[in-house]
Amino acid sequence: MSARDLNGRCLLEVALRQGRPDLARRLLSQGADPNEAIGKKGDHLIHLAARTGDIGFLAVLLEAKVSPNARGNLRRTALHHVTKGKFEFMANMLLENGANPDAVDARGDTPLHLAAEVNSLSIIKLLLRHNADASITNKRLYTPIHNAAAAGYTEVARLLLDHERAIKPQHESAELARRVLRVAELHGQHETWSALSERLPDPVLGIH
Repeated sequence: MSARDLNGRCLLEVALRQGRPDLARRLLSQGADPNEAIGKKGDHLIHLAARTGDIGFLAVLLEAKVSPNARGNLRRTALHHVTKGKFEFMANMLLENGANPDAVDARGDTPLHLAAEVNSLSIIKLLLRHNADASITNKRLYTPIHNAAAAGYTEVARLLLDHERAIKPQHESAELARRVLRVAELHGQHETWSALSERLPDPVLGIH
């Protein structure tokens, strides 16, 4: 089952690109490798299914015991890709099958960082229900909350700040709030700064 087409694609990749999970199941039953690499950047079939939002094919791969935490290009997992694409049902499927909500890619980003970047409240809530850590910093030293504040996504930043305030000591959450406000200000997100500052105690606002 190692045959490839003229474009160098394995049979399972062809089935995926044609939207044929039924064909994929037949190929797998005949010995096709569900962990087959695709392209030249280190991705595998599960990453392609995640990027393209193909929930049927993702289900087939998970049934075939493909690891939901397999690393691909930029050391991203399938959960990174479905989060960036806002494919909530696929994110839930991956998490229910053991995907790591705190997997860190080559930029230091977790799926929660990407969910904040694309302003996906529903996926953020899903990740938090699966115990995602909102305090992890990427290589810019930004947490997902900083990403939201920098982009002007006020509701996301507020949700994540409230989450951290509920689980951290007061002095830690106050310092985090100061840094988040500073990032919003540095990125010119004055409406976000104003909306967040309205709900914070006066000592936090000493930076402005």
